[in-house]
Amino acid sequence: MTPSIARGRGGPGLRLRRPPRDARLGRWGLALILASLVYLAWPYLALWGLSRAVADADAGPDVLAARIDLAAVRGELRKKLNKDSPSTIGKLSDPFILWLERGIRRLGTGALDELVTLDWVRERLTANSPPGQGFLPQVSYAFFDSPAGFAVRLGTPDQTPVRFRMALQGFQWRVTAVYY
Repeated sequence: MTPSIARGRGGPGLRLRRPPRDARLGRWGLALILASLVYLAWPYLALWGLSRAVADADAGPDVLAARIDLAAVRGELRKKLNKDSPSTIGKLSDPFILWLERGIRRLGTGALDELVTLDWVRERLTANSPPGQGFLPQVSYAFFDSPAGFAVRLGTPDQTPVRFRMALQGFQWRVTAVYY
């Protein structure tokens, strides 16, 4: 299409035609669809990166600490132990409850700070996996549980599944709860 020539103040000029309204809405719609797809894929990419970081025994604690909010993991466990506080943690297994009870008896009120470490989280995430492979082959469920929350279950039905939750913190998905 050739632009029409407009005459008026300032002399001859070109008047460019705007794209039809439907075309502009189509572009915005396409941009919205692409942004949604990127957002939906984002925690899965974070899950893949976490699995690689957990599998790499040579990775320093900073690599894992960047992907795990240890204070939040401990905080969620504290909330679960306090029946009056809401928690994102679901039902705990009997082995997990026994592990916590033994730790509290032995270490007292500071048990969670001593028991729940980056090494413990790594051990839990790789509990059902062959050494050095990460946990991705063990993922039996992974999906959003809220717009900024992502729930993951590791293990087959014949195993005690390990569950964890990732939350969007700033521009990064980080582990904020681990239980089994």
